[in-house]
Amino acid sequence: MGTAMANNIRKTGHELTVWNRTPARAQPFAAKGVRVAKTPGECATGRDVVVTCVSDEKALDAILEGPNGILAALRPGDVLVDMSTSGTRAARSMAERVAKRGAKFVSAPVLGSRAAAEKAQLVVVAGGARDARERAHPALHAVSARIFEMDDPVQAALLKVCVNAVGGAMMAAFGESLALAATGGVPLGRFIEVLQASGFHSPLYLMKGEQIINDDFEPRFSLALAAKDLRLAAESADDQSAEMPVSGAVRRLFGRAVASDRGPKDMAAVADMLLEWTRTGAAAGGKGKGKGKGRTARPAKAAARKPRPAAKAKKAAAPKKKAVKKPAKKKR
Repeated sequence: MGTAMANNIRKTGHELTVWNRTPARAQPFAAKGVRVAKTPGECATGRDVVVTCVSDEKALDAILEGPNGILAALRPGDVLVDMSTSGTRAARSMAERVAKRGAKFVSAPVLGSRAAAEKAQLVVVAGGARDARERAHPALHAVSARIFEMDDPVQAALLKVCVNAVGGAMMAAFGESLALAATGGVPLGRFIEVLQASGFHSPLYLMKGEQIINDDFEPRFSLALAAKDLRLAAESADDQSAEMPVSGAVRRLFGRAVASDRGPKDMAAVADMLLEWTRTGAAAGGKGKGKGKGRTARPAKAAARKPRPAAKAKKAAAPKKKAVKKPAKKKR
């Protein structure tokens, strides 16, 4: 995400210096005439606007603090814009630390995939003082199709984790419904087709459904990052005394998917795990940690499970036997 965003800022003609924790990822910029810094502090030195985009709040602290960190390089009046999804606690802490340097802070997390980042079609939620946001506008407009503005950086960070909590719940419900359809022999493609014709349709289901059917879990948005965002939502809920029972259940489910070695894969891999459970029964007792071998995600495989409805029919007959026994118990 950060590489695509930096490249779009470069294309708008701004003077740019870049730094990356993995130096090789920054080298392509050198070939395009962009200065590549050796440390975060060097990258921020002499820059009116500094933009960060890293995976989580721990990575953010690592580039902010220390003699070679960004905070040490900030001058009074500079603007630090964090486009990471680092949560409300990090946003509050950053605002305080940046203010101590006499600089200004804008929390500007983004909504969208890597493909959206490459096309400069991200959605930005920017929170901070108006003058700081206005100074950040050239960089924000260079990477986005739309910007939502807030006066409070913590509220901007909160909006991002709220949106991602909804996305996690949608993906979990979609995955378990796919698995339910598969156990009844319904082709996955047909389930998705009917779902998209309903009032509950969503581009997410169409996009992720195609990935699941094609057994394609290359990360557009990794399961590990989705799990991290659910953790950040839970932290905000704790701080604000809010209840999130659904998000809590989704977080546990995503945690199991990460523990099954699916963390680096796309978040759609949670459906891969649920489909695997339908075949192996690995979820029984909450102990299953399937690793996705012999996936059942493809429609042909789902349709092949036709004996299962018969098994369910036998189970459905069980209540009739109980109904016969009840009168006998009353006579006693």
